[in-house]
Amino acid sequence: MVHVSVIVCCYNSEKLLKDTLMHLAKQQLKDACAYEVILVDNNSNDNTAEVAKDIWREMECAVPLNVVIESKPGLCYARKAGVLASKADIIVFCDDDNWLQSDYVQIAYEFMLANPTIGGLGGQSIGSLENGEPAWWQEEKLNYAVGKQAIASGEISNRGYVWGAGLVVRRDALLKLYNTGFTSLLTGRKGKILASGDDSEICKWILLMGYKLWYLETLKFTHFIIEKRLTDAYLTKLKEGHNKSQHILKLYNWYLRVGTKNSDQKSMFLIVKKSTKLIVNGFLKKDNRWKEKLQLVIGSRIKIHPIIFEINKAFLLLKQY
Repeated sequence: MVHVSVIVCCYNSEKLLKDTLMHLAKQQLKDACAYEVILVDNNSNDNTAEVAKDIWREMECAVPLNVVIESKPGLCYARKAGVLASKADIIVFCDDDNWLQSDYVQIAYEFMLANPTIGGLGGQSIGSLENGEPAWWQEEKLNYAVGKQAIASGEISNRGYVWGAGLVVRRDALLKLYNTGFTSLLTGRKGKILASGDDSEICKWILLMGYKLWYLETLKFTHFIIEKRLTDAYLTKLKEGHNKSQHILKLYNWYLRVGTKNSDQKSMFLIVKKSTKLIVNGFLKKDNRWKEKLQLVIGSRIKIHPIIFEINKAFLLLKQY
């Protein structure tokens, strides 16, 4: 029985895969834990899939490597393809430039098994830079998912997210979300487009399902960063990608605070009575937040605020599980 599925999402990754796969092949496990590696080729135009198979064959690793092709560009689609192809209860998302410490899979498995209320788990990373540190590195390294995600191990649900690099999640939670028909509002990186936020969106849904987010400092990996990703121009684009996702992520945060309390529509009359003044005042003041409040009042019957509508619809379906 496979207990952990390690999913490696790739776009033109043939030059990065050797060290990444080597670290996956050398995971040290106890007898009770077995794992698989799923490599998702996300619309690459190089030889990512073939190179991965060759590397794995050369390593003579007994752990199965399953190569999945996802032609629709976008990290969220690659992640979903990997999850649907997986066989284990625990998922580890490993980027194509992440070198997991030899006990990463074992620690992740044992921790998630012992803590059923935790839905998302993240660790700390060490940066390995191809050609030395830029002058701004220490100040900006968190933008590259390098460093610690908290001062010490513990719950970080209030932070609202865990890095996608090395993220550990429960497969069942993601399958429930997919079964609602929900389509990610944040696609993540698409080829050379540095979009982001899809990993944070996963974390928002984990929280909406009632799970906790956790940081575990013993869960470690190295993040290898090639030289061309350490230029001033690349950093600017990276931060722009982070900023563009904030509008949607803030709506998720708002829904976590407000929407989950009103979404069941059991007290529709009271909700309407309480919200009408706020909605009318917002409309008169041209404050678009009135649409968010009105969407909660009318639920999923009519689409007023497209983003809140989709979140609310999926959330109501999840509550039926």
